[in-house]
Amino acid sequence: MIDKILLSPGTRCEIVASQGAAVMTGDAVEDRQLHHLPKGTRVVCAERAVDDKGNERVRIASPAGWVDAKTLAPAPAISTPILDYETFLQRHQKISAGDHYGLEFPIDLAGLREAGPEFLTRAFRASGVMAGDNHVTGIVSLDKLDIRGASENGLLELSYARDEPGLQTHLFVKFPPADVHHKYGLLRLSDGEIEMARLSRERQLPVRLTRYYFGDHSVYTGNYILITERVAFGAGSVEPAYRKGYDHEVPCVEEHYEVLTRDLARLVAAHKRGDLGYDLEEIFPFAKAARDFDPIIDPEPRLDRLIDFIGRVAPRLFAPEVTRPAFLQKWREDVLFGLEHKDKVLAYLLSDVDYTGLCHINLNVDNAWFWRDDAGELQAGLLDWGGAGQASLAQALSGMLMMPEPEKHISLVNRVIDVFIEECARQGCPPISREELHFQYKASVYSTAIFMFVTILADALQYFPEEYFASMESRMDARLLEGGFYSAVVWIDNMLREWLEDVTPGDACRQIVARAADAPLPDRLSA
Repeated sequence: MIDKILLSPGTRCEIVASQGAAVMTGDAVEDRQLHHLPKGTRVVCAERAVDDKGNERVRIASPAGWVDAKTLAPAPAISTPILDYETFLQRHQKISAGDHYGLEFPIDLAGLREAGPEFLTRAFRASGVMAGDNHVTGIVSLDKLDIRGASENGLLELSYARDEPGLQTHLFVKFPPADVHHKYGLLRLSDGEIEMARLSRERQLPVRLTRYYFGDHSVYTGNYILITERVAFGAGSVEPAYRKGYDHEVPCVEEHYEVLTRDLARLVAAHKRGDLGYDLEEIFPFAKAARDFDPIIDPEPRLDRLIDFIGRVAPRLFAPEVTRPAFLQKWREDVLFGLEHKDKVLAYLLSDVDYTGLCHINLNVDNAWFWRDDAGELQAGLLDWGGAGQASLAQALSGMLMMPEPEKHISLVNRVIDVFIEECARQGCPPISREELHFQYKASVYSTAIFMFVTILADALQYFPEEYFASMESRMDARLLEGGFYSAVVWIDNMLREWLEDVTPGDACRQIVARAADAPLPDRLSA
């Protein structure tokens, strides 16, 4: 019998019974069987119970159901190599073989142009998107997509020896960003995107992705390449591309968020039902995609710079209530407390497996494409899966709701949470408490927003003179809309408005810390 502590929620286990394990609807052996997991399957424990006959039973997260505890043993720890900065600097410009296909791949647009049709032919044959007797005959064009973002993107047009059904000539290609510091900061996000893209070719997903052509990642160098179908934004029934933070440009914006929310819930539910395969724990290990950050050394000066910007330099860009000195002083105290205890908050968000799942962690309106079907119903395809994997549902929702229009932010948060719970229930997920999910959403701000505010956004203010902002009457000033800092203002305003609620993110954080003091979480969740 496994020690009880090893069967606590969040524990990764392996099916060790030679005959495998039956997954049942309930905690009694006579309940209906849902799945049969072969020996070696990795699972995550969600709950422990003892049936009427004294048999220890364990509820697992995916495929959701109950198994006999005697079929389980602790799974070996996952060892994911992480490049230190010095090693990264030595390797990141090298060409190496990808971890999945074993092909050497180019690491930027110039390298792809040089690698040419020969590489693309080998890549497309390896991924199975092109027949073995076909080949790429030429790169018709390869143009850099000049947009600000977390990657180097290009529009690729190819020619082939012959046509094949579904084989497209107009494609999209993605590499790491050129800036070395930015590239290093995003290292942990790329493999999830590549794995999800590949999964979309191999399995039936409940959400739409662009058609996968090739993708690979190198742990040795930190580089990756992804080639997919190109979305024809603004053509036919496809809506134009939207910008992050510019939700005022999106017609029927609430409808767009509802579609994204239902897609996220369907993905989570498919994972929990086991519809995506029994090896998901191998591909996307539990909690690996949880959003976290390194401790910020001496955060006070940068936090004070941000507070000075909100309260003195540019108060007209924000809701009046959040610019008052007393409010900002309390916010400062909460932010510093949250930074000090951020590990306890993350541990709490991962402590109940029912509030985690396979997620897109940054599902803003700019990371999707939209169209209306023949019945006029809005549909969405999902893009930019960087960091995809098993994560806190609250973190995923917080990532989605960074930058709506501030005046709509709180009402949209409440609507999205309601829709998400409704769709999860409809799809057969374990029950989710609205109160608990909303509480976790509040707490998740410390892992999805505060770090960015105190570091990147506060530092970015140094590049703008005070006069630039001081003369603006509102955030709709044309200079702000066109100057690159508009989305940041929207995000800051939205998060500050969370502190105007009856329960604030600061309250949630302090409650979690108090609970952890009364009943410490297991070491594996508090690290």
